[in-house]
Amino acid sequence: MQDFTLTNLSDQVKKTLEPFLRDIFGHCKEDVLSLYVIGSAVTKDFHPRHSDINTLLVVNQVNIPLFDYIAILGKRYGKKKIRAPLIMTHDYIIRSLEVFPLEFLEMKLVHLLVYGSDVLKDIRIGKADIRHQCERELKGKLQHLCQGYIRAMGSRKALTDVFVGSLSGYFPVLRGLLFLYGQRIPQGKNEVLSAMEQCFTIDMSVYRTLLGLRVNDTCPSLDTLREIFEKLYRILDIVIKKVDEFEITPA
Repeated sequence: MQDFTLTNLSDQVKKTLEPFLRDIFGHCKEDVLSLYVIGSAVTKDFHPRHSDINTLLVVNQVNIPLFDYIAILGKRYGKKKIRAPLIMTHDYIIRSLEVFPLEFLEMKLVHLLVYGSDVLKDIRIGKADIRHQCERELKGKLQHLCQGYIRAMGSRKALTDVFVGSLSGYFPVLRGLLFLYGQRIPQGKNEVLSAMEQCFTIDMSVYRTLLGLRVNDTCPSLDTLREIFEKLYRILDIVIKKVDEFEITPA
């Protein structure tokens, strides 16, 4: 009997994910508190060829046999781009919000509850924690961008891989910035870019270009790639300064 609901997911995701969920529930339903689909699989950004299907499994307690069982499933479902689920207890989530605020903000914003109680609904994420992680992530991404540009040594493929490969990692940080500035935070990537443009008055079209390169598997000219690098560097420099200047208002 099906005890989970996959409404609001695309037909492709439903078809791929349902057998995996049936196997999970057949083995450990009594231990499951909540089960979520998280990430792009719940948005219109999902692309069957490029996107993974990610899940969050909240359990009453963690036990090694569960990990062993899911490891066995991985041999079958990994080929279908279902990634190993995140497995956590509710207590672990509450104790980890200050350590991984961006990750939990992303889960809170971009998820579909398919079974159980919605433990993400009421989690409270502090702006100070988001600000600190945004600063760390953005400054790290700027260094990664520069080092990747140099290591590519003018190779079109290597440069494209650097730019497109890091693309998905930008969006949790961008949503974190919108959270800091009290903006409405969309799920879709293009909508996030539009919200950033309105909030910070900056042109985010280079990210739309990268999204197009990812979907179409194209490799632009070196001149275009140099222009992409320059635009990415400029945007990161701007938003890093915005984060540095952001002050947390005492409650």
